[in-house]
Amino acid sequence: MSKMKDSIFGTFLVAFVTCAVCSIFVASAAVLLKPIQEKNAELFKNKNILIACGLVQKGESVTAEKCQELLNQVRIVKVDLSLGTIVEEGAEALKYDERTAAKTPGESVKISGSPYKVGLPTRGRYGLAFVATNPETKETRVVLPIVGKGLWSQMSGFVALDSADMNTVKCLLFYEQGETAGLGGEVENPNWTAKWVDKKAFDGNTPAIKVVKGTGMDEFQVDGISGATLTCNGVTGTVDYWLAQYQPFLKRLAEEMGGNK
Repeated sequence: MSKMKDSIFGTFLVAFVTCAVCSIFVASAAVLLKPIQEKNAELFKNKNILIACGLVQKGESVTAEKCQELLNQVRIVKVDLSLGTIVEEGAEALKYDERTAAKTPGESVKISGSPYKVGLPTRGRYGLAFVATNPETKETRVVLPIVGKGLWSQMSGFVALDSADMNTVKCLLFYEQGETAGLGGEVENPNWTAKWVDKKAFDGNTPAIKVVKGTGMDEFQVDGISGATLTCNGVTGTVDYWLAQYQPFLKRLAEEMGGNK
């Protein structure tokens, strides 16, 4: 027995058994933790929807129950982007996963010929939109999901427009990105995203908001981030691309709400 333990075969046997046991533990933990991870990811995304809607402040602690309560006050719609029409509303609409759809044949649309450099090969046929009114300020926002390519990563976030004109930006936020910390990663910095507030998204019917570096910003320009030109170009392309995709819907919604656009 002692000789077997000291043999090469014994050494490999012990290593194999150890690896097998560890693999079982790791795999079991991954399976058991997956539902918790998915729930936390859903809560994180929903909280960012509420922040963009103006119903929750960034950094505010919100329980899952409170998050759901506030989300129930939001009008959630699934939009056919080619027609600008609403195809579904409510909790069922929220189940739509644009990321999965963008990678699924038959559910995706190839992105080509667009003047806006979003950096993605495909998108889903549909998109989500959120309409919410702050009970204190009475301000109503229309929140649009955005996703595009930065310098190093795919960036996901939301842009919110004032429903009064479907043109004035009330919020921009990115909740997921992998840009360089201290440079492109500053797209998540509240001090920078605050520069977007009250800027104009459209010049006539054309998405026109741009991130530029300089002084004397006009109503369509947002001061860029030093050392992050390519990331900022990605932000410009991403925001303008999705504004263009949602424009038919925004026009229909404005008519429905009695807006001016």
